[in-house]
Amino acid sequence: MKVTSQTKKSKTFYRIIAERDLYPILQEMGNTPKRIDQFQKKRLMQSFLTLMVFVVCGVLFSKWFYMAALIGSVLIYKMKHKKIKSQYATWKFQRHLQFSKFTRLLIPYLKQSNGQVSLYAIFNKILQRLEDEQDRNSLYQLMSEMSSKPSDIQPFIDYANRSSGTDMSVLFMSTIFDFQQSTFDTSVINELGKIASEELISSIDEIIAFKLRRFVFFPTKIVMSSFVIVVGFAIAVLIANLSNMKF
Repeated sequence: MKVTSQTKKSKTFYRIIAERDLYPILQEMGNTPKRIDQFQKKRLMQSFLTLMVFVVCGVLFSKWFYMAALIGSVLIYKMKHKKIKSQYATWKFQRHLQFSKFTRLLIPYLKQSNGQVSLYAIFNKILQRLEDEQDRNSLYQLMSEMSSKPSDIQPFIDYANRSSGTDMSVLFMSTIFDFQQSTFDTSVINELGKIASEELISSIDEIIAFKLRRFVFFPTKIVMSSFVIVVGFAIAVLIANLSNMKF
């Protein structure tokens, strides 16, 4: 009982000190609460080890390292969160791109069927062509919910949120639901094609912008790396000559 109580307190502590968006972001990316707790524990340990290294340096060399200990440990802790947010942005973009691929597969099937083939059958064909396992599982879940809730739009909205989470994806899947419920009104297909084309163009623009940002910041990273080396050398020289300085 004591071990269980201590474990619960540790988990509560990890979650209290975590940033507000950390757990929701990592859970959306498919991590379990247990794995996120482990990430938080490792993150805290790395920050604590950084703190201890600088404290030891403060004892051996200079008291200035005590200030560096606090700043360094906080920076290490915060940099982990920043890295997670960057990974989440990339993951979100990839999810959105995969949804765009799904729309490009769906539109031709809808046009070819001319409203004579059930949406379930079309999804079943697309299921075989999806490369990503997460996408296949998500579409299979939608198909199962379509069977159990044939008149409910919520499974379509849930699929949109799982796949992309953008307003466009929700609008697209809502339109698909209306298409199914309106005795397969084929006039809706052209509007779906327009939405998919606009979103594809938007995705291409995002890819270009992402590549440009990486290219622009590459020289900056080189300069910053050199700056860190210079600062480290300067601090080492300063510490080595502290004993000879007269204040």
